[in-house]
Amino acid sequence: MLNTIFLKKYNFIGCIFLFFVFPLHAQYEMNLEFPAESNGLFNSDKAIEIIFFCKNNSTNKLVGRLNCQFANLNGQALSNETKTFEVYAKDLQAVVFSYLPAKAGFYKAKVELEREGIKTQVYTLTAGYATDRIQVAKTEKNDFEAFWQTTLQELAQVNPQFKLTPRPTLSTAQYEMYSVEMKSLDNVIIRGIYRHPKGKKNVPVILQIPSLGGGFINTQSLVEQPLYGIPLDFAVLSLNIRGHGNSRDQVNMGKNMFAYITHNLHDKKKYVYRGAVADVIRGLDFLSQRAEIDKSRIAIEGASQGGGLSLIVAALDSRVKLCAADVPFLCDMEGLTTQTDWVRNEIDKYIKKNKWLSFSQALHNLSYFDTKNFAHLIKVPVLMSTGLQDKTCPPATNFATFNKIKSSFKQYCVYPYGKHGGGGREHRKLKFDWIRNWFGMQ
Repeated sequence: MLNTIFLKKYNFIGCIFLFFVFPLHAQYEMNLEFPAESNGLFNSDKAIEIIFFCKNNSTNKLVGRLNCQFANLNGQALSNETKTFEVYAKDLQAVVFSYLPAKAGFYKAKVELEREGIKTQVYTLTAGYATDRIQVAKTEKNDFEAFWQTTLQELAQVNPQFKLTPRPTLSTAQYEMYSVEMKSLDNVIIRGIYRHPKGKKNVPVILQIPSLGGGFINTQSLVEQPLYGIPLDFAVLSLNIRGHGNSRDQVNMGKNMFAYITHNLHDKKKYVYRGAVADVIRGLDFLSQRAEIDKSRIAIEGASQGGGLSLIVAALDSRVKLCAADVPFLCDMEGLTTQTDWVRNEIDKYIKKNKWLSFSQALHNLSYFDTKNFAHLIKVPVLMSTGLQDKTCPPATNFATFNKIKSSFKQYCVYPYGKHGGGGREHRKLKFDWIRNWFGMQ
């Protein structure tokens, strides 16, 4: 199995001003960073290293102590080290801390700055060690495949009744825009925006899936919208799955979109993500009947929730030829409940309202929608991106799925200081370069 690794990292200046709150003209500029040659992931033959930088802009010498702790993702302290430092006026000093883990995984480094016996600042970084060796047990149940076969059969029995409405005010000389409406599982109506290059045939297409709470009202170019746009030589279906955008007729979570992840969690057959997966597959049904689309060049992409659904549908439907999943949600759901607060909080609130549902039963139902249980079914090229400092969909959960993908080509981009925004506009440009290369558009 070929596992090509593509890495990106921000420069030092970007780290200071993007990720840490220190004004440009502060007396002291301080920052916690990885070594210049590192992207925050360390091979099994190399200890994790972090560097505390301090630039003293004042006219006085700075004296202090640095207390560094490395811990696992459960918060268990694994090492503690204290170093004193002195930074002369107008000078810069770097203090290095290192830790060699006993096993593959992700680790948190916390550095506390102490001056005159008072802790004044705390800096943290998450690093990965031997990430290619991380293995998290699958949780799929005996009826996993039967569950999804039944779901697809039920969807096939629903007449999609595709409706295409021209949007002349959004169309241009280069492309035509349409509003799209269709029926999905349980006869739920979903909608979206469809764009295709005017007068072109055999066009490659992107199926774009929203993040949690997101929605599409327009499909812009990559130039117009560097974070969400699609280049103009692609056709694109920007699909609003149930509960998103203008597809909230029968699933409307109001202002608390986080509640979406537990909607009908008590019953896996009624759980909202069963319908959401079906919605995405219905989107593929729409694209597959369009004469202008090259059926051999269908790519699916999305971030967070959109990334997770992209992975699931790439596993379930062979019409997907490429999958680009950014900072994906729905990865290692059990791990998410221990590594983040927001998922566990929503489950606990749901259980409080549905007292007959236990936490273990909730995890049981979530296992049918966990990307790590689909990973072995993915056969197409996959590009995954992760923000190493992401606390919403932590990188450990992303790699729990990535390492189980059996595709002959899979690739990841790590943004060492990125949070849930991952690599932002830089990665989106890179992603479409990757798609173009696979689709022979260079």
